[in-house]
Amino acid sequence: MWLRVAVVVLATAVVLGGCAPAAPADRPVTTEEAQLLATARFRNYDLGSRTFRASITDRGVEVDLVGWVDYPARLGYATLTTAGSTRALLWTGVTAGTARLSVANGDLPPLPVPGAGAEWTTHPIDPTISRLDAFLAALGALGIDRPDNPLILQQSGALWLREDDVEGIPVTVFAAPPDELVRDPAAPPLAPDASPLHLWVDGSGLILRVDMRLGGEWESVIFEDAPGERLTLPDDLVEQGG
Repeated sequence: MWLRVAVVVLATAVVLGGCAPAAPADRPVTTEEAQLLATARFRNYDLGSRTFRASITDRGVEVDLVGWVDYPARLGYATLTTAGSTRALLWTGVTAGTARLSVANGDLPPLPVPGAGAEWTTHPIDPTISRLDAFLAALGALGIDRPDNPLILQQSGALWLREDDVEGIPVTVFAAPPDELVRDPAAPPLAPDASPLHLWVDGSGLILRVDMRLGGEWESVIFEDAPGERLTLPDDLVEQGG
């Protein structure tokens, strides 16, 4: 459930320190809102692939990303740009790799995904030592093959934060539960910053933006509202274990 995403993000917050900004007025989700939130990660999986863009700071360096996450394939592929350097970034559920390709800053990476000839440099994803790794792990956990349980979302502290929009599309902004613990209904609601994950969800349950707290800083990822490109790992990379 949401616990997997929250643990990934919170692990980085513990290692890198810091605190989150105060959020506006909030309240526990209603039954209808919990049902909408419960479909969000399944909608990502059902859509197949999502096009995204994000800018995060990793070890003091600003990193710009634009690409796709294919949730059923458990693959992500993006253009990664830092000061003076543009590379292709490819990741699975456990490893990430980069390759120097002719990709312009801000452009989607070339398809099909290049094979071993691109000389990928890979490493195991470790969310506790890299904010970028934590981002990739959390991004990959935003798609599952069935809806979440709306009752558990309510009982574990999911919050309605506000109504807003993403590039003109109306959305509801939620704070996901920080864990799966059942809260005492008589206890005060959790504070919004108890959750390291805020989701901007349209009326169909589609996630259009995610704010995640990484190392005490809030980072955002924006999704397009149409399906992205489906991804396939080249055979020679499969033979090498991805």
